[in-house]
Amino acid sequence: MNRKIIAAAVAVILALGIAACEAQKEEVYQEIPAVNQTDDANYRKTVLYLADDYGHIVPVMKQIEWVEGIGASAVSQLIADPNADAQMSYMGLNPILEEGTELSLSIKDGVATIKLSENAIAAYNPIDEINKVTAVVNTLTEFTAIDSVIIKQAGCRENLPCGTDISKPFEKFDLNITTTLSTADLDNASKLLLYFQNESGTAIVPVTKYVGGKADAFAAMNELVKGPGEGGLKSLFPEGTSLLGVNVDDNGVASINFSKEFAEIGDKPAKEKALIRCIVLTLMQFDNIDEVRILADGKEYASTSQTTMAYPEFVNTMN
Repeated sequence: MNRKIIAAAVAVILALGIAACEAQKEEVYQEIPAVNQTDDANYRKTVLYLADDYGHIVPVMKQIEWVEGIGASAVSQLIADPNADAQMSYMGLNPILEEGTELSLSIKDGVATIKLSENAIAAYNPIDEINKVTAVVNTLTEFTAIDSVIIKQAGCRENLPCGTDISKPFEKFDLNITTTLSTADLDNASKLLLYFQNESGTAIVPVTKYVGGKADAFAAMNELVKGPGEGGLKSLFPEGTSLLGVNVDDNGVASINFSKEFAEIGDKPAKEKALIRCIVLTLMQFDNIDEVRILADGKEYASTSQTTMAYPEFVNTMN
């Protein structure tokens, strides 16, 4: 608060007031802009990051109430709560922070510092621990006012119990990284973001895959057809489906031509909807693609006109 002081007495009073406030409360909040606002001005569409039973980190949009310190409010949604986790459980997802976790958050110059109570991030192993750190960091960096996150947990100094280094700020993490490349080949690898349905069929999971060659729409669709190649995720393409070609025109319309087997998905409306969502989400990572057109053996897929081809606003949603 930079106010022009016009009298020495006012300056003294103001200084004493500031000192008293700082003694009571350490956090310094910067305003988080009102983006993703819902029709109800009292709520904000907020992306939370949760874990599935296989350890994948999954983004889910939930409308949360606008309150002072909404960043801390968002992270509080990651705390285990037996009375409020029913929908989370239905989606095959799990909370990140232990029940009873206490937290505080300060934001300054784009850096958020979150202080957690002891054992808030309780992990089974180093992978589980870094996954939980990823969920906290990515939940906070969804806010445009936050570029990086410092995590402080009571009882820990530079490392969490399973060894995660928390001495430096974290920037947003890539999600669920996988590759079949050797360590030597990773230096020249390309990064693709793929989307698959989870094992229970209730959520879409983003996977970051490193591949050899160019990262373009053809490579992405080829990898999507191959499938996730790991437990807890599944491909929805009918058996025998292959990718015949990809064309992106000057208007940003991507025409994706699959083999005739693709049309069999039309017999399963729920899976069809999820598969098309995975296809569209995967393609929209490319700046030159604005719309998607799906073909089966060169013919426009019959359900294209009835199915939303536009980019979904959120990967998953929770009421």
